[in-house]
Amino acid sequence: MFDRTAFYAGFDARIDVLKQAEKITKDTLRDLSRDLLCITHETEDIGFIRRTLDVLTPMNRKTAILFFKEFSGFKWSEDQAAFVSKDKKHWDDIVARVVREMEDPHFNIWSWAEKNISVEAKPFDLAKVTVFAKQAIKKAQENGIKQSDLLKAFFDGGFDTESLLVFMGAMADAPDAGEQGHNEED
Repeated sequence: MFDRTAFYAGFDARIDVLKQAEKITKDTLRDLSRDLLCITHETEDIGFIRRTLDVLTPMNRKTAILFFKEFSGFKWSEDQAAFVSKDKKHWDDIVARVVREMEDPHFNIWSWAEKNISVEAKPFDLAKVTVFAKQAIKKAQENGIKQSDLLKAFFDGGFDTESLLVFMGAMADAPDAGEQGHNEED
């Protein structure tokens, strides 16, 4: 059961914990990103970057992958979701570029990301809703749940009656309305 009094009492402390965690992560990656480029170019070993990527949150990981694609000198494999091999053809140019970038003491993953990455939300895709619905129907059938109960759960989630009436009207006007969505068990 949700305890509103406890929430209010602990909220500020929880925000402070998050703020400190974010600060620690930002500060650590700021310095580490530079050091990772140095050790990777010195040793030609991508292992340190791989290990770093393994512990990052999804958003920080995406940012780091873009940063290290640009500056590590290693090729990224989408299939393996990992850096896989040294980019021999561009290695010297990349190393020289990083040396120039490192002359700026403010060059790091965050200063680069601020200039080079824009975050955009993916557009809402109704096709994904259809895929989800198909999966939900299949799982409901596997668990002996009728489609009418599944539909009720969707309406409990916020669908309104007016939308149902509009949909039903559109279905009645469709040429093959008698065939669509027919299910013997409901």
